[in-house]
Amino acid sequence: MIIKASQRTGARNLANHLMNTRDNDHVTIGEVRGVIGQSLHAAFLEMDASAHATRCERPFFSVSFNPPKGEVVNEKDFERAFDQLERKLGLDNQPRVIVYHEKEARRHAHVVWSRIDIDKEKAIHLSHFKHKCGDISRQLYIEHGWDMPKGFERKQEKDPFNITVSEWQCLKRQSIDPREIKGQIQDAFKQSDGLNGFKYALEEKGLFLAKGDKRGFVAVDHYKNVYSLSRVGGIKAKELKASLGSPELLPNMIETNKKIRTIYNNQALKKIAELKFKHEDMLAPILKKKADTLKVQHAERRELKERQKLELRAQVAAGKARYSKGVKRIFDFVSGRSKRIQLINHKELALLHKRQIKHRDQLVKQHLEQRKNLENKKLKIKSSQRVEREQLASIVQQLHRSVEVHKSSKSIRKEEHSQKRSLTRDFVRKAKRKSTEVENNLKQKKNFVPKLER
Repeated sequence: MIIKASQRTGARNLANHLMNTRDNDHVTIGEVRGVIGQSLHAAFLEMDASAHATRCERPFFSVSFNPPKGEVVNEKDFERAFDQLERKLGLDNQPRVIVYHEKEARRHAHVVWSRIDIDKEKAIHLSHFKHKCGDISRQLYIEHGWDMPKGFERKQEKDPFNITVSEWQCLKRQSIDPREIKGQIQDAFKQSDGLNGFKYALEEKGLFLAKGDKRGFVAVDHYKNVYSLSRVGGIKAKELKASLGSPELLPNMIETNKKIRTIYNNQALKKIAELKFKHEDMLAPILKKKADTLKVQHAERRELKERQKLELRAQVAAGKARYSKGVKRIFDFVSGRSKRIQLINHKELALLHKRQIKHRDQLVKQHLEQRKNLENKKLKIKSSQRVEREQLASIVQQLHRSVEVHKSSKSIRKEEHSQKRSLTRDFVRKAKRKSTEVENNLKQKKNFVPKLER
């Protein structure tokens, strides 16, 4: 599984992010260890308070564990991965919080450790933690027999899609899918063989190539959103330079925005808005079915949670009932019977815990299958919608080019007509001048009187 880690601060923001039920279908707290507070906000505030005795500015070590697409990992395998990373980084027995997220028919986990060693009153130094996370990730791919990403096998083939979480969330808030933009840029780059070809291919998809203010090559959509070809498009800077040359040949942002305003006039924007409303209507039944499915799934999760709580209480009560009362309890302690009862209770609780985890995993797998069917239908609709958006962008470009061709031909005809008129005027002017000269010559000859010889 892919492991991404960062050292960070902000207890409340981190808790709000992990408990986000707007973007996630299900949020489950798997474990809260080493702190008194059992809610995320209370646990993180307690971890943050322990850092006040140190100079540590980023007391949290936040890690996400993302299994490959289509793989369902149970809690036991997740916890084994957490423990492996914990031992490798030297975070054994540190306070930690485990949260499971489910969205888009996929399940992933977030683990947050406290970096503060309370006994020594200092932060644990995590040297080269990204390389260590990569080693554990590669090891997990081998253990589970998953197809390893090319970037793990050869570093040169690593996906350069380095968009940050904040940039991703910013685009999602604008109803822009970064993966769609990435696909459009890469498709245009593959089918082009130079700067002009790439520029033309991007315009057919509703994007415009320009010279960025901070980065060399950028793409701009009709809403004037700017996308870096290397970060959002996932194309290496060396490949861009080798194929496209220098960005100085491209128009700057001001010129590009003027061009966009010319092409995407009120009529074109109206067509785009109509298509957007049409796509929203197409997705509405799927989204309604998703909401109904999630409502049922949440009820089933609550029912299972309550049932397991009752099972645990009954098991604890049955364990307590095994102990003798009064004076007999002393004899049981001396004879070793209490110790045997304690071992039996621990064994039964461990079996119950294992059985409950198995039931939770089965329910999660069942719910993911239900969501997977809906997700496949949604992706199919979105794929057709993407084609329609690209077709509309192509039509807008063709209309603009035809208008430009008409304007250029009209200007050429106008210029030819003006040239003809100027030639005619010159001819008439010359003819008049010639006739005037002839008349003057005739008058001079008529008035000429020859001198007589004496």
